[in-house]
Amino acid sequence: MRRILITLTILLSFHIFSNAQQLPLYSQYIENGFMLNPAMAGSRIFSPVRISMRQQWTGVKGAPETQAVSYNKNFGPKNRECNIMGSPMSGRNNQLGVGLGGYFFNDKQHSITRTGLEISYAYHMQISGGRLSNNGTKLSLGFGGVFYQFKFDSSELPMSDPLYTGANEVSFVPDFNLGVYLYNDNYFVGLSASHVMESTFKIGDNHITDNVMERHMYALAGYTFHFPKFVDLEPSVMVMKTNTSDLYYDATLKLYINHLWLAASYRTNEQFVGMIGVSYSHYYLGYAYDYYSNNVLASTSNGTHEITVGVNLDIPPKMLRQERLRKRRAADRNYSRTKTSRFKRESKGFLFF
Repeated sequence: MRRILITLTILLSFHIFSNAQQLPLYSQYIENGFMLNPAMAGSRIFSPVRISMRQQWTGVKGAPETQAVSYNKNFGPKNRECNIMGSPMSGRNNQLGVGLGGYFFNDKQHSITRTGLEISYAYHMQISGGRLSNNGTKLSLGFGGVFYQFKFDSSELPMSDPLYTGANEVSFVPDFNLGVYLYNDNYFVGLSASHVMESTFKIGDNHITDNVMERHMYALAGYTFHFPKFVDLEPSVMVMKTNTSDLYYDATLKLYINHLWLAASYRTNEQFVGMIGVSYSHYYLGYAYDYYSNNVLASTSNGTHEITVGVNLDIPPKMLRQERLRKRRAADRNYSRTKTSRFKRESKGFLFF
């Protein structure tokens, strides 16, 4: 058992070093930020359902891989007005009241699997009415109850390994997260803490006495520049810190063009991320590719890939009507240009002949 715990500690330490944290971090977190901050549950203008699949360092045996499913919704009084200044994809909520969300993830690296379930509650309140933006500024306070299962599977080790027993070691850990979120049509600022209790990781008849579930502190902020024709530009930054890790940051620049979005990120330790996605009516699809320029293990792999698919529920009817009207106007403009171009060609041919 002692050897198993030593190996487990080494694997956990390697994971912390390679990922700068004990929790999964997704490249497309900016599109589903409530997984980092429970106060963001119900903060979007629609209710997003997201399924994410992330494979880190593809081609390397035992490399981290993560799957996640999430959903959040605002249950407050419905505001039927839909004042979208730019791209509907970047729109934040114009409703108040209670937001609820659920988040399930499965994170596996080599012989260690971590499964987590979080139920989030957020309350959105108006603190400024229409001065800083058309919908005013809102403040949300959030709480998330979390339940983790840790499993160490020795059967994935070679049978010749002295640690091989063919059995699983399982531990269950409860914890909770806290968050605060300030936002309007133009900007957002969020602070959150995960693993607030810093629960200990226990396994079998023995236990690791140190606080393995370290408290994670997150800060997230961004500003949205609105341009005509449903174009938005949104720079943002995320900073993360634990008790034992160095400061980790992620700077992202995101461009929304109607239904399409493009993004690029730079992270700590010379990590670069390119992203592309589309949100058309009720459907969402996003892809991210991570490149590590100074990581020896990552340089021997085929890169890190992340795919997110989802459905946008509870889209305001006015937004859908605006979208249909915009499509008709675009079709009429295209028809008018085509008709004018055809008339010019025919007139030109008539004049020459």
